[in-house]
Amino acid sequence: MAGHKRLFADVQWLRFLDNHQHHWSVFSRSRATVDYDNNTDLFTGAYFNYTTKSGLGASIVGKINSTEGAVDAGLHIFKVKSDWMLFGLASLGLKSDLEYSWFSILRYTPKVGARCRLYTSLELFFLFQKNRHVYSVQRLRVGLDWQGLQFGLANNLAEFGTAWQTDNNFGGFVRKVF
Repeated sequence: MAGHKRLFADVQWLRFLDNHQHHWSVFSRSRATVDYDNNTDLFTGAYFNYTTKSGLGASIVGKINSTEGAVDAGLHIFKVKSDWMLFGLASLGLKSDLEYSWFSILRYTPKVGARCRLYTSLELFFLFQKNRHVYSVQRLRVGLDWQGLQFGLANNLAEFGTAWQTDNNFGGFVRKVF
């Protein structure tokens, strides 16, 4: 994403580990953000999941960002249909200070022609500690999918701290499915 305040790159992959049953999976993502003053923020995480046929399951998450590393454990829902996908994870940080979070991705991609789809994606992340809000982000993408290449408009909205100070980054995105 090229935004009006910063560049945002996000690489994600999902791999099922048990041929055609789709119970065991690994979802991984690595993100890098750099503003136009060269300040950077990095994140990488791996989500090891077991999902039942109902779509409910358990996850263990290992993550490293610009300031720390951590492990989370939680419960998730994962559903995939021909034109939509939902992944939602409620988790607890396995560390000395209580930390809990919600992470979700909702994509809706209906056909709008023989080779083209509408591409919409909403990603939410909320992080809290004992009695306070730490960080939240909403990433919205609206555009087209032309044979696995998605492009369109993007907005990343972040909120920080107990005062919920906000920061927006509007721009365009390009995404490729392999």
